[in-house]
Amino acid sequence: MSVLFTPKKMGRMEIKNRFIHSATYECMANDSGEVTDKLIKRYGQIAKGGAGLIIPGYLYIMANGRAMKNQTGIHNDDMIEGLKKLVNDIHDKGSKVAFQLVHSGRQTSKDCIGQTPLAPSKGPRDNIYMVKPKEMTEEEIHGVIKAFGAAAFRASETGVDGVQIHAAHGYLVNQFLSPFFNKRTDSWGSSDENRFRFIKEVVLEIKKNISDEMSILIKLNTQDHTPKEGITLNLAKKYSAWLADLPIDGLEVSCGTLTYS
Repeated sequence: MSVLFTPKKMGRMEIKNRFIHSATYECMANDSGEVTDKLIKRYGQIAKGGAGLIIPGYLYIMANGRAMKNQTGIHNDDMIEGLKKLVNDIHDKGSKVAFQLVHSGRQTSKDCIGQTPLAPSKGPRDNIYMVKPKEMTEEEIHGVIKAFGAAAFRASETGVDGVQIHAAHGYLVNQFLSPFFNKRTDSWGSSDENRFRFIKEVVLEIKKNISDEMSILIKLNTQDHTPKEGITLNLAKKYSAWLADLPIDGLEVSCGTLTYS
């Protein structure tokens, strides 16, 4: 039998096969970011199809970290009830589920979040959203790290099997990791070790807020495809080795950003 149909453990979570639904933007939440019946039906169909693990995505952890309208949220406690219904339906149909957590960073608009988007560095005007992001203060950086932990705790309240940190596709964690986007000269930038600090602190904060039964996964860019050097395969290898020393249970690799695919 093909290995695709055999079980696999990711930390304490065991999936029945190797078929995993990667997180996508469904555009199926309501205006407040709450789960809808349409969203539950979508993932119920995928679970009935036999997927071992389903990763709904991408759930924004703060109101200022929403990337798109009708994106699913996990930014406050009002989201828990709907997310719990989603988890229960997926479990009832035989699949495991992990929530992907994201902060959009510079990849959003003032219309979407009601303020200037945040980013590690000011940088140029975004080619898609046409805004110049605001460089984050030390207080704002720590606030976002805490928000990842709070979102993970809300996830644990739903009965989910794990969480995935979205560190790819040009969103905030990717922005901190990438030499192209992160031009800081303080302890959050200026070297690979300092750029890695943000995701390290996010992982450790999440670990403090979930049970040992839940798994922590990462989605990581292996190539940013930016005009000047960002994350490359060699840098992704370095980051992956450092991630292996942290309490994570799985790594999904991807590439590109919204602007530079």
